[in-house]
Amino acid sequence: MPDSIKNLGRGDSLEIDFKGTLIHGDLIDRKDGRLILKLKSGYDIALKENEISHIKLIKKSEKTEERKPANLKIEDLNDADVGIITTGGTIGSKVDYKTGGVSPTFTAEDVVNLSPDIKVYGKMYITNLMNVFSENMTPKNWIDIAKEAATHIKKGVKGVVVTMGTDTMHYAASALSFMLNPLSAPIVITGAQRSGDRGSTDGSTNLLASVIAAKKWDGGEAVICMHANMSDEYNFILRGNKARKMHTERRDAFRPINIKPLGKVYIDGRIENINEHREKSEETKIDTKIDEKVALLMSYPSFDGKIIDYYVDEGIHGLVIAATGFGNLPTANENLIKALKHANEKGVPIVITSQTVYGRTNKFVYKTSREMSSFQNIIYVDDMTTETAFTKLMFVLGHRKKLEDINEMMRTPLAGEMSERSEIDEFLI
Repeated sequence: MPDSIKNLGRGDSLEIDFKGTLIHGDLIDRKDGRLILKLKSGYDIALKENEISHIKLIKKSEKTEERKPANLKIEDLNDADVGIITTGGTIGSKVDYKTGGVSPTFTAEDVVNLSPDIKVYGKMYITNLMNVFSENMTPKNWIDIAKEAATHIKKGVKGVVVTMGTDTMHYAASALSFMLNPLSAPIVITGAQRSGDRGSTDGSTNLLASVIAAKKWDGGEAVICMHANMSDEYNFILRGNKARKMHTERRDAFRPINIKPLGKVYIDGRIENINEHREKSEETKIDTKIDEKVALLMSYPSFDGKIIDYYVDEGIHGLVIAATGFGNLPTANENLIKALKHANEKGVPIVITSQTVYGRTNKFVYKTSREMSSFQNIIYVDDMTTETAFTKLMFVLGHRKKLEDINEMMRTPLAGEMSERSEIDEFLI
């Protein structure tokens, strides 16, 4: 380890010979025997000090006064303009440079201080409700979020921001759209693709845009507010039950599905409505009655129905199958037909969506679909996304038990999750 490491300070611009490779970056920290650098690409890297051959100081950092955390948090929800509910996820995480992974360890104050400019939009009441990655979220977590958001709205906030992980954000947003319906204030769900302690985090822009939307947008919906493109100029407002994460790491990973974005939120505070949205109601109603015994399956070329029999025999209450094309299943397989009949006899609803993501299901195009749809338990849901069909079926089963009633409620729009027709330019967003 070079002796010069001891004399380095935060922000110093360095050239490091690491195992014969020259690496350029600015020093962030020294931790656990590692030198942590900010690369020009915006990414951070941790180098083991005992594997560094040589360090060259390119430029000494200019000492600047450390910015103090923004004093945004208030203790009384009754005084708040915007409620912020943190639940964990990448936006509320820090890098563990020992493992190279991130873990949800930010406090509520840490998350808000990602974007001190939110103070322009009033007083923030922050609730650190949970600290979990979204892949570990369960329907019970969705219920907890819905109850907390309803409490905030009841106390008079203009809107609620929920920060969470992005992996299952579209599931949570969809579930909230049914459990909080109608809404007298928007529920704005946001997150980040890069952890909040990185200088390159997208969380600061997403949080600011979401607070602006919560405070100023005139809609009464549960929406997702994330980057519209790779720049930080504006975010999209996306209907929570008609959006989907479409990329593992891009800032603009979330896209509207079978609908145009509801609006744009500019970081200078402007909001531009670009599609019809649900207006605010005079009151907010919360209904968290759901049935969690729902499973999600995907059809594939050798799909033979055994998994359907398994779930039915195990006592599942409902199934969603992401079928191919218009909602087709390989019905030439006699075992699949037997499994569908078995589910029908047991009164288990099977909701059909499409793996294509965009477009609508249609049971009338092919003979096989017409035959399959003769079963009372087979339900086609037009342009509803698979994830939304999954959460809606949970909600419907919490309120209906007869197949006829379940079918009717699944095919009735409750929160803008279905549309009567598809526009050609929706696919071009």
